Amino acid sequence: MSSPATGTNPTFFLNLPTASLPRAVAFYTALGFTPVPAWSDHSTATFLLPAPNQTISLMLHANDRFARFTRPGSSIADARTSTQGLFSILWNDREAVDKWLEKAEGAGGKKDPYVMEGFGKEMGMYTRSWEDLDGHIWEGFCMLAKDLEGEAGQAGKA
Repeated sequence: MSSPATGTNPTFFLNLPTASLPRAVAFYTALGFTPVPAWSDHSTATFLLPAPNQTISLMLHANDRFARFTRPGSSIADARTSTQGLFSILWNDREAVDKWLEKAEGAGGKKDPYVMEGFGKEMGMYTRSWEDLDGHIWEGFCMLAKDLEGEAGQAGKA
């Protein structure tokens, strides 16, 4: 099932609820996600993540549609008051991580919603996070060269 937009075969589909599908579509489009109209309708919008992560598909569902896919009797988590998951995306370098964070903030997201000092440092990672319009937390990270390990960790004291 390759995307008509790119010919890319997604290998992972992340399905998330949204309170406002039009706002969510505008937000993720501003971040450079590639819309897949063939897999979208009035209640669902599908995207491929930006390079180098095009094998991941994000499917945003209006809350009423998302509820039809969940376990009977369960409720949809409010991402602003509970943690349902952390979505981490690998980028090639620090500049790409920071650029994506700026895009998220420019589209209405919240940059570095919380800071965990030195997070990832012991693994040689540079990591930042942002919150989308529905409160879902996303992390962008890259692996740093060993000689830069002392500079790794979350830089988010903006």
